[in-house]
Amino acid sequence: MNKKVFFIYRFLTIASLSTGIILNLVNTTKPEILMCYYTMQSNVLCLFAFLFFTLKKSRNRSIYHIGKGAITIAILLTAVVYLVALLPNDFPMYTVSDGITGKAIGNLLVHVISPILVMLDYFIWEKKGNFKWYYPWLWLLLPCMYVCFVYWLHAKGRHFYGIGGSRDFAYFFLDYSKIGMAKVACWMVVITVLILIMGYVLVIIDKILAKKN
Repeated sequence: MNKKVFFIYRFLTIASLSTGIILNLVNTTKPEILMCYYTMQSNVLCLFAFLFFTLKKSRNRSIYHIGKGAITIAILLTAVVYLVALLPNDFPMYTVSDGITGKAIGNLLVHVISPILVMLDYFIWEKKGNFKWYYPWLWLLLPCMYVCFVYWLHAKGRHFYGIGGSRDFAYFFLDYSKIGMAKVACWMVVITVLILIMGYVLVIIDKILAKKN
């Protein structure tokens, strides 16, 4: 491993994560509300994780690999849901079509660029063969915790911007008052299966690359 190139790549990834987060926060009147969205939380989680991974090596390698896989899947879910579910449903957040603005750049960084950099970090730098077959089930924990977080905020009477399609539940596919419990359940099943598919694809690739190496 070329340590110089490694640290340059990590610096670019951390810069992308931090810049995307900052640009989104400075372009909103209520940053505390924006921080309640999965997109922002997954980016912040990856930022802190990458800072920790870069500055300090984990002594427990199993926990490290579970954590690295978890944040990779978490932010990949941000990109996939954004591209597959939100944009086709008239996602009214800042887009590149608004012009080259801080809002548009911030949106592109948190939803596309940073997820790609985080994913490629695994493929380029990680030693392969350390993911276990049951890890994808553990990687479900973060998205499940977020769903619980949203419904907890709703129970406390908190509101969102509605930029994800719902002012009461952040994202339209969590809003049972609008689309009904059955559709919410269907979305949850679809997203759960999607997470498991992404997770097992990552595990399979990990094992294939381990054999080649």
